[in-house]
Amino acid sequence: MKNCEVNFRTLLVRIQYTKERSGISMVNAGRQIEIDIAKGIAIICMVLVHTTEYFYNGESSLANSVIEFLGSPPAAPVFMLALGVGIVYSRNSSPEKLALRGCKMFILSYVYNFFVYAFPHLIRFFSEGKKEHLSVAFEEFSNVDILQFASLAFLTFALAKKLNWKAPHLISYGIVVTLAGEAITNGVSFEDSSFVYVVGLLVGSSEVSFFPYCSWIIFPIAGYIFGNVLMECEDKKKLYTNIAMICIPGYIAMMINSFVMKIDFGQITGEYQTSYYHMGIYGDVCMLFFALGWLSICYLISSAIPDMVIEKLKELSKNITKIYVIQYVLIVYAYVFIANEEIELNLAFTLFASAMVFIISSKIAGLRPVIPALKIRKVDSNRAI
Repeated sequence: MKNCEVNFRTLLVRIQYTKERSGISMVNAGRQIEIDIAKGIAIICMVLVHTTEYFYNGESSLANSVIEFLGSPPAAPVFMLALGVGIVYSRNSSPEKLALRGCKMFILSYVYNFFVYAFPHLIRFFSEGKKEHLSVAFEEFSNVDILQFASLAFLTFALAKKLNWKAPHLISYGIVVTLAGEAITNGVSFEDSSFVYVVGLLVGSSEVSFFPYCSWIIFPIAGYIFGNVLMECEDKKKLYTNIAMICIPGYIAMMINSFVMKIDFGQITGEYQTSYYHMGIYGDVCMLFFALGWLSICYLISSAIPDMVIEKLKELSKNITKIYVIQYVLIVYAYVFIANEEIELNLAFTLFASAMVFIISSKIAGLRPVIPALKIRKVDSNRAI
């Protein structure tokens, strides 16, 4: 017993020494339950909206609007916010490691685009000889999706850490970049060429630029700043109560004003498409209010959620990237080869298809490698998200 006590004290000393050497406050360390809940719910909504966009016949505009909403404000903005929080909590967030992760992800994002989006259309081109499949394959390969954006976000934080940027620098940078991107998106007309797809990484130059850097970088920046506050927070209930009291009324007020002033970022039509993906500073702040308010709600109701549900949401949160990749493989290949890019489902069958995609994706994502030696070690061992 005495030896155990000595060892425990030694462990505490080592932990404290590590904290002091790293310069990181560990008041509120470890996985954050509210982020797991928010991300777990978001991945469910994401699968639903992606299945709907490919297969639903749109017979009910109300159902379509509800599904688009569930797959928009509670999804991408929450993911982006969590990305910033995760960098704060990560043990591998040096400038060099963030830069390496960003470069690797950028390359892999286009490998993903090729095999998931473009390859099915190339198969149809070579089997049917129709040139339209070749042009579709090129356009699909050029998609600026969430993986491309995330890679640029990691590179941004690598630079910010190298330059030792603090919150004021990050906020100023985020505002300037967002305003510049909005001005270019709204004021510059890009010719229909391959250059459009390159520019689309930064601004909304085309309809396949789903997550242009300038429109979305404000979310991980806000998440990074929030993550630093969260890590040092000693009273999370008070923190999230205060955030909810500011952000929820703020979101409602901005939504009402957007309808009055006709400021469209997807909410006016309820479709959350191009105007949502290419939104400017107003839409960003509104969606940021929603994401922080939603995160607050997730924390405040967490004690009422059964442990079994919490564990499932935590598992979904851990496997979020795998599920994202797998669900799109299932959806795109089914749409191209089974539905022949023509079959449209009613609401009941669409919801059933979405449930099947979600179940299969989450099950595959949760599988462990049969041969442990082939398991790819994560670049970032992340405890926060």
